[in-house]
Amino acid sequence: MRGLSMPAALDRAAEQHGDRRAIVHVEGGGPNLTWSEFRTRVSQLRSGLQRLGVRAGDKVGVQLRNQVEFPLTWFALAELGAAIVPMNPGYTEREAEFVLTDSEARWLIAADDVLAAYSDGEVGPVLRQNIIGVAKPGEPGPAFDSLLNGDILPLREYPDHDTIANIQFTSGTTGLPKGCLLTHRYWVELGVWGSGFFDVQRILADHPFFYMQNQMYLMSALAGGGAIYVTAGLSRRKFMGWLVDHQIDLAWLSEGMLEFPESPDDSALALKRAPVDGMPPEAIAAVETRFGLLARDTYGSTELGVGIAVPWDRPDLAARGSMGFCFPTRESKIVDENLRELPPGEAGELCVRGEGLMLGYHNRPEVNAELLLPGGWFRTGDLVRKDEEGAHYFIGRLKDIIRRSGENISAAEVEQQLMAMPDVAEAAVIPVPDADRGEEVKALIVLRPGAEVTAETIVAHARNTLARFKVPRFLEFRDELPHTGSGKVRKAELKSEDPINTNTLDVLLLGS
Repeated sequence: MRGLSMPAALDRAAEQHGDRRAIVHVEGGGPNLTWSEFRTRVSQLRSGLQRLGVRAGDKVGVQLRNQVEFPLTWFALAELGAAIVPMNPGYTEREAEFVLTDSEARWLIAADDVLAAYSDGEVGPVLRQNIIGVAKPGEPGPAFDSLLNGDILPLREYPDHDTIANIQFTSGTTGLPKGCLLTHRYWVELGVWGSGFFDVQRILADHPFFYMQNQMYLMSALAGGGAIYVTAGLSRRKFMGWLVDHQIDLAWLSEGMLEFPESPDDSALALKRAPVDGMPPEAIAAVETRFGLLARDTYGSTELGVGIAVPWDRPDLAARGSMGFCFPTRESKIVDENLRELPPGEAGELCVRGEGLMLGYHNRPEVNAELLLPGGWFRTGDLVRKDEEGAHYFIGRLKDIIRRSGENISAAEVEQQLMAMPDVAEAAVIPVPDADRGEEVKALIVLRPGAEVTAETIVAHARNTLARFKVPRFLEFRDELPHTGSGKVRKAELKSEDPINTNTLDVLLLGS
């Protein structure tokens, strides 16, 4: 399948697995489709979009929830040689206008209720006649449905596999979002890797389609002849029921699973493999023991797809907190601040190259010049060390490293230790300028409902689990923290605030 465009890969899936389920909606969201049915509807929709005037090279904003129209539109645009610009339906009009303008979109396909919230018929650069409304699942939607009703038009040829398929905007934790240029090659490589690594047939797609996860799951299912089981969105209450009722054998897990009440269902799960992201080794061991599965850390980003993972047969790496090895079509190196490669064991910036990386950021030449290096290397911005065997160990974001009296402190490590406390729901650690030490460490903490833990207890825990120089100097309790649409803490916003305010506690004044 490598080297194919997305529509050519879909052709192969329909030929090899035509009668198998491709998309199953577990909570409505549209009809369930086999790979043959999905293939036919994609070409019907592509033809309808052609008649409407969508052309190869066009950028099309798509602002939909988890309904069948999203994957149909994605593949129809890919078949046409146009690029999807996935957009969060929760965007304000200002945010939607920014993404549409920045991506140079000419068309917008959006949920009817989303369009109703916009102030006039046009959104950013998209003219009224180029906006297509989509009804809720089960409701009539003549504007979109009409695109599926005509004959399939002939297509001279499929786009090249290096054609842009997505302009996928990052969350923008360090400023305005940037559009990553993702090609057909990117997605097919990711699907081939996912199919081989996961080796499963029933994938729980409980994340939003406008983010990367469900798109990756669909490509993995396509490459392996499996199916995605699509939910309306994440739900902690429904999660275990989905796993049991649909015999799911792959789902993304978090530490929150350990907080579920123990149940006979724990040992009845078909779930055998679970990717995780940055889960502490002790939590991985607890999840594996309780639920009888394998959990492995995976490392990736919008720019890379998934580039590094812990093999299923290496529990020793999982126990050591490693994020694993590069998969075969990728290679990595660790560099210092002058971009000189470092020897094994030394921490530096992780750079990755290989098949299927993004082409760059749309309309960001300065950023591209900084992060895309000669030889095809991409600077990840992550502080990582690599051992003699080639296993990688995540330390933190380079921009999330606090320099205190010459020591490098990973904000992520401090956050992880604080959130290991049962009463702490969330923690964000940021630097505070200090004349003597360069920077001090401040922790902003959200407690769980009903928790009565004190600042002194938190400091004592930090001192027991962290080197002295990593213990926060300042604490501040918050009811909530600001987040991006994908759930990341907006640290740039926190850093822009007055670091020492009336709610800030100085640990030095709490006593030892």
